[in-house]
Amino acid sequence: MSTATSGRAREYKVRDHLIAQGFELIMRAAGSKGPADIAMAHEAHGLALVQVGTAGKALGPADRARLLRAAHLCSALPVLATVHRGAITYRIVTNETPRHWAAWELGES
Repeated sequence: MSTATSGRAREYKVRDHLIAQGFELIMRAAGSKGPADIAMAHEAHGLALVQVGTAGKALGPADRARLLRAAHLCSALPVLATVHRGAITYRIVTNETPRHWAAWELGES
């Protein structure tokens, strides 16, 4: 499986999980050279810009700044979704280093 194929599979897994939680897909950035891989909207949570990766994914300072700027411009929640062994973890991205990012529990609004 190519890197692009496995990346797309992770994006679809996150998309489908969020849809099951009541989100609607707004867009998917194929080949994602932008700040987010997918944008999802929810009545209670609002818009979420989601960067999808593997368990070891950490956004460097430049990528983090791009995601935070895009989220600010469209009043969205900046989220990193990581997929590891079938499990998805969501974290709210902030200006701080990744170890300080809070987990995003979808049951919270």
